[in-house]
Amino acid sequence: MSIDKATILLVDDEIKVCELFSRFLSKQGFSVQTASDGKKALIQAEEHKPDCILLDVRMPHGGLELLTCLKTKLPDTIIIMVSAIIEVNQVGDYLNKGAYACIEKPVNFMDLLKQINLALKL
Repeated sequence: MSIDKATILLVDDEIKVCELFSRFLSKQGFSVQTASDGKKALIQAEEHKPDCILLDVRMPHGGLELLTCLKTKLPDTIIIMVSAIIEVNQVGDYLNKGAYACIEKPVNFMDLLKQINLALKL
């Protein structure tokens, strides 16, 4: 898979965050789609089958339940959890439920890009 063909679904309820991430990832050659809550994320994910999902932890219809649901419906999709507040005990829960990694906000975009590239084997 080349980076130009990799699709990322960005799930975050903060519009500014979506715009910032989308601009950065698009400039890196990714096709980026966004969803502002868990319900929209499920629809987008099933419709577009993204290669990677960046999933905000704290938002409407989000968190561990959404991660579990997405992994059930799309078991091969890479999911990276992103949040300003990631508690140590939650990291294990997310990883056990199928998250590839957990990244704290504010995000270092080069670290995020490295994680995505590693996850997608680019």
